[in-house]
Amino acid sequence: MTGDASVALPIESATLGSGPICPDEEQVLINRCLAGDAEAFRPLVQRYQRVTFSVALRMLGSRADAEDVAQQAFADAYAALDRFRGEGRRRAFYTWLLRIAINRAKDVLKSKKRTEEPLSADAEGGQAMFAHDPGSPEAHAGQAEDRRRLQAALLTLPPKYREVLVLKDVEGLAYEEIRPILRLSIPALKIRVIRARARMRAALEEVPR
Repeated sequence: MTGDASVALPIESATLGSGPICPDEEQVLINRCLAGDAEAFRPLVQRYQRVTFSVALRMLGSRADAEDVAQQAFADAYAALDRFRGEGRRRAFYTWLLRIAINRAKDVLKSKKRTEEPLSADAEGGQAMFAHDPGSPEAHAGQAEDRRRLQAALLTLPPKYREVLVLKDVEGLAYEEIRPILRLSIPALKIRVIRARARMRAALEEVPR
């Protein structure tokens, strides 16, 4: 296995909402919002709410916390639309929104650490995090166990490794897309991904089967 090879995890990314929106169309919607048309924000929410919730859930392991973070991320994005600069870049709003969501998720993690509240992987959240549709009851049982172990291992990683694994290996973002989200250089991101994958493999060895 090479240093840049991803951990072999049966994870599928949450799909984006229906109805593709090109960068120009997104900017039109944003301009309408800035002009006072709040309803123009609805297509952006519909497009990205599932993936925003999914990323928050992978970061936090709690459905309730993830719902709060996703909702707040959209509220923050709407309030800061005048500072968004898409400049025609592919998935610019998507990556900007994920940066907001991840920062909100890390705030929750810090709060839980201060209060010494343990992170828990709720059963309902595990299904959503590592969604898969196996073809038989036997396969379903095996995939459910894989999801449980993956979720448990992911939640043991420090947030800086958790976030880069979610973005790179789960959501499948390119380094150029991750760079503005985490505000790291591409060489630094590649090093972090290698370290995160190594930690994930080690963590999986520690999770009981």
